Amino acid sequence: MSIFDSMVECGDVLSDLARELSEWSQATFGSDSERGPIGPLKHLEAEAKEAQENPTDITEYADILILLIDAARRAKIKPLELIKAAYAKLQVCKTRTYPKPLTDEPSYHVKS
Repeated sequence: MSIFDSMVECGDVLSDLARELSEWSQATFGSDSERGPIGPLKHLEAEAKEAQENPTDITEYADILILLIDAARRAKIKPLELIKAAYAKLQVCKTRTYPKPLTDEPSYHVKS
């Protein structure tokens, strides 16, 4: 059994959320032909800053997730494709070297 087999249920729930979000987002902010992923990505940047200001507020993370799903969908990326890409990217990250962070500042991989 692969990791993706166990992701089916999660993928179904995520797809249901994305479908409902798509209907609301397009009705509220414009269809995919009228608006691409840039607006939600810019909004995502602002929400990430709000989450930094209140890192224990789950609603800030929910805002981030909603905007990420909406931006990806507007870029024609399906929820399960996004999960698979994240899993693949994690495998790449595991091969990289990162310095141990001493503060809450980002830690970027060492470039060779």
